[in-house]
Amino acid sequence: MPAGVGRRAFLQAAGALGLLALVRPRRLEALMASAPGPGQGGRFLTAHELDTLRAVTARFIPGPPDDPDPGALEAGVAEAIDLLLAAFTFAQPLIHAGGPFSDRAGATHDDFADFVPLDAHAELGWRIRIEGSLGIPQREFAGPVTGLQEIYRSGLAHLDERSQQAFGADFKDVPGPAQDLLLSDQTDGDLQTFVGAALANTLEAMYGPPEYGGNRDLVGWGYSRWPGDLQPRGSTDAEVSTPGPDTESITGALLDDLQRFLPALSGRRASRTQFWLGRSGIPRS
Repeated sequence: MPAGVGRRAFLQAAGALGLLALVRPRRLEALMASAPGPGQGGRFLTAHELDTLRAVTARFIPGPPDDPDPGALEAGVAEAIDLLLAAFTFAQPLIHAGGPFSDRAGATHDDFADFVPLDAHAELGWRIRIEGSLGIPQREFAGPVTGLQEIYRSGLAHLDERSQQAFGADFKDVPGPAQDLLLSDQTDGDLQTFVGAALANTLEAMYGPPEYGGNRDLVGWGYSRWPGDLQPRGSTDAEVSTPGPDTESITGALLDDLQRFLPALSGRRASRTQFWLGRSGIPRS
């Protein structure tokens, strides 16, 4: 993280820009309990790919010893992303958590853990997003689409290739500063496509509901002092009326720093004839 931008200040700015509201699919307690450890293959990613992804997410949101607060490794972020990539290998795809309540605030059953069945249109849309169009005519009504599975598989391989060329070792085996140098290389468009997807999914897994597989033991909500879902119990009048801790204002300089730190999320222009290929990013003044 760049000098002058503390992690909590970064989270406040990111939240103000809507980055932390991009909540998406993940899993049940049984899946979380059986999450693969280092050196083990995931539901979609191979053992090496998953270890590499752990290293990537740990640079996005570092934990001990680089940062005293829990990071992506402690939250199980890479494992959550792997479950997203494998969503359609389950009888009930792990896409939309149920509702209205979890069991964290007075409800007797965790409705979030009951994933919602997809209708035909939703399944088609999510298969395109995760698996890509794969040359299937029904999926290419707006042109060919590269899915998240291919973005991750090719992106992780490309990251290792770049690391071998520069440092003579795989990405997961080089020091943190060298990893940061590779991930921030704006001259490599293919790499930045992967970085943009991985960073967005990392934020989702770190700070989203744990039923999606990340935010293990609520570590993402804990250090950021987010109370999480409070229904059906709700909040007291005092909790609603009293300002919380660490509420310093977000300055223009901080937003500028955030913009520089998240170039892969800053958006991409699209031609008028292929407007669907555009990617929204951080609003610019």
